[in-house]
Amino acid sequence: MLKTIRRLYRAGKGMFFARPDSNTTVAYLLEQQAASKNGGNTFLRFEDQSFSYREANALVNRHASAYSALGFGKGDVVALMMDNRPEFLWHFFAAGKLGAVAALINTHNSGEPLAHTLRICSPKAIVVGGEHVEAFQAIADRLQLPQHLFVDVEAGQQAPEGAGLTSWSAQLEGKSEENPAQTGQNRLSDLAAYIYTSGTTGLPKAALVRHLRLYALGQALGGVGWGLDESDVIYNCLPLYHTNGIGVCTGSVISYGATMALARRFSASRFWDDVRQHEATGFIYIGELCRYLMNQPPQPGDRDHKVRAMVGNGLRPDIWPGFQQRFGVKRVGEFYGSTEGNVGTLNIDNAVGSVGRLMGGVLVRWDDEADDFLRGPGGFMVKCKADQPGVLIGKISKRASFDGYEDKAATNSKILRDVFQKGDAYFNTGDMLRMDRVRRLYFVDRMGDTFRWKGENVSTFEVQEQIASWSGTEEVNVYGVQIEGTEGRAGMASIVLRGDFDADAFQRHVDQNLPGYARPIFLRLQEQMETTGTLKLKKADLRKEGFDPSAIGDPLYFRHPQQKVYVPLTPEVYADIQSGQLRL
Repeated sequence: MLKTIRRLYRAGKGMFFARPDSNTTVAYLLEQQAASKNGGNTFLRFEDQSFSYREANALVNRHASAYSALGFGKGDVVALMMDNRPEFLWHFFAAGKLGAVAALINTHNSGEPLAHTLRICSPKAIVVGGEHVEAFQAIADRLQLPQHLFVDVEAGQQAPEGAGLTSWSAQLEGKSEENPAQTGQNRLSDLAAYIYTSGTTGLPKAALVRHLRLYALGQALGGVGWGLDESDVIYNCLPLYHTNGIGVCTGSVISYGATMALARRFSASRFWDDVRQHEATGFIYIGELCRYLMNQPPQPGDRDHKVRAMVGNGLRPDIWPGFQQRFGVKRVGEFYGSTEGNVGTLNIDNAVGSVGRLMGGVLVRWDDEADDFLRGPGGFMVKCKADQPGVLIGKISKRASFDGYEDKAATNSKILRDVFQKGDAYFNTGDMLRMDRVRRLYFVDRMGDTFRWKGENVSTFEVQEQIASWSGTEEVNVYGVQIEGTEGRAGMASIVLRGDFDADAFQRHVDQNLPGYARPIFLRLQEQMETTGTLKLKKADLRKEGFDPSAIGDPLYFRHPQQKVYVPLTPEVYADIQSGQLRL
């Protein structure tokens, strides 16, 4: 009991009272764990490899020494374009020790979205995993390439040539394994990373993530969410380029001296085998992951594991109780938050469907007709009553700052002003939630021009831009639609054509210009678009109408998951999609 009280006190202190001028960055915590009596404990497991805290810290130091020899220091940007593997972490923490900034590139992107993410972070170096050289080479001519271009391959593999890439392994020869002096000089207020997120407009944005956020996530979710200590093993199959992978999971593990079992990627068929192999006591999830696991055929060994707690977000109420019952996971630490946001919650009492109690945020009314926030007397926003859905906003203050994005215009677009009084400022999460009478919050939906699909946030504006650039498009409106039995929303595009619809040409265009998760699943061919009085495209009615061919007179197409081409959407196919026989 005393140990639990100490852990909860530490988590609360890290969450609410972390000082921005402190030097306790996660990179510094790694050094401290390595130097402690538990330094020989396992930090990382990856496939058949294992690294203690001391071994991991020494490898990170070699990378830091290599970067330092190249002149890297505080504020310099290193772009990492790699899959989940140990080398990703060595680069990330090496940058953190030197005060450099790691730009974590979403490797699902290709073409212009990928080129954009590399351009806007202005990197001093780009490190490309051997597994992504081909994708990098395809867009290299669109970049103003930095002086330093490296390829980092796994042990035993040959470094590919081309696009100016040189082998990173050569940089490590003879480099020191001693801790660099700079680690203890960095502060929690310093910038740690660019983590990319799709917002309401444009291509992916580079969210500014400070060391304070990584530290607070690790202290809070590691302590209260999982209840970690040195004996725990947390299984992570989520990408390290996202906040859940690098901040929530990695930060939590290091904060409490636990072990992370890292998977290259998520596999529904292999998930529980991996969990058993690593003797994991917990894992991190997103809602889609849980639904994929539920869709697997039941097995006699579904409860044959040591997992006692799972932490993540997006687990929907319709599968929550069934998931716990089938797999025997007692504790679900569902949280709400965003990479760039200043408001977050955590379910600490295992209440089904809840993301936790409201702390530090406000729910305000939304006017569906006006497609804007409801304003009352004096022009101020209206707070929601119990069980009344509303948009969650977080007051911007010294304690709850909003750092925003590398793009100042994008940052300003997320700030609401004169909300409850003249001169105040709030961060707009863009998410609608509901609060019950005991202040528990329940996620309802995403608002505006962003929806979530396949674990990724999709910007409708970005998709619209790319479809609009196709020669066959006159007008386009993009939105997300719900499919029975799936998480998030699938992309749908309503298009006014210039002529006849060439499905093959359209498919080639979106494949060349959009990542897989952002390519529209459904198409609706309209004769004209409906707009509001201020000429904004109407989305609400289109979302409600969805993709049911029996209710829509316009021609409908869908992207066949096996054939990868757009084919007419018939009532029979619609029924197969809704029943789950045809999975997208």
